[in-house]
Amino acid sequence: MSSWKKASKANQKIHRERHQPESRAHLGLLEKKKDYIRRAKDFHQKEKVLKKLKRHALDRNPDEFYYHMINSKLKDGKHVEKKAPESEDTKQQMLLMENKSINYVNMKRTIERKKIDRLQAGLHLVDIASNMSSRRHVKFDADGNELPVDESHESSSERQREQIAKMPLHKIDEKAIERLHKLKMIEYNKLARRIDRHKQLSIIQEKMEVQRALKKPSYEKPKLVKQGTKDEAPIYKWKYERKR
Repeated sequence: MSSWKKASKANQKIHRERHQPESRAHLGLLEKKKDYIRRAKDFHQKEKVLKKLKRHALDRNPDEFYYHMINSKLKDGKHVEKKAPESEDTKQQMLLMENKSINYVNMKRTIERKKIDRLQAGLHLVDIASNMSSRRHVKFDADGNELPVDESHESSSERQREQIAKMPLHKIDEKAIERLHKLKMIEYNKLARRIDRHKQLSIIQEKMEVQRALKKPSYEKPKLVKQGTKDEAPIYKWKYERKR
């Protein structure tokens, strides 16, 4: 019997799902019941959310406050985040101020200052022009009287130019001069980096001193005179307190 049933099914009509009519073929495949159920569930879920939001808007207290309102605003009916103020500390400054003490920063700044002085002494960065203007060669006559300035004074720069002009050319090595120039530029770059590092350490030390002063107990809070930047510590004004 079972084999007969299987054989009889071979002659049965194949039931195919109805396709979209030709007049509606441009709308795509014909929607089935399972597609409708999925679409209806999604629609009712969104409808519930909208009803809940409308009820929440009607019950809202106009005087309520959220901290997020400080950093956001309404623009054309939409919530827009306000731009955060630019930090007055660089990443390097923040790392040093959080992880190191003021004594450590002061020690590193002092070391940099000594290295700068040593480099300046080697590169002759002293203000020669101001020193030269204050120097004066005084000559005296046989009786010990000082001669006039026009006769005795001679510019140091002029003497240096005369000495260079009198130097024989065969004694000047161009390669040696070029090598010395390169070494000098390397030292100048090193000096510039150390000066910048010393400046950054000084800024960090000033900011740390201000922070330490703000933590001290006082009757009245200090007044902010100037906002701090990445290149300058903030300036505060404290009210004078009489010491007992």
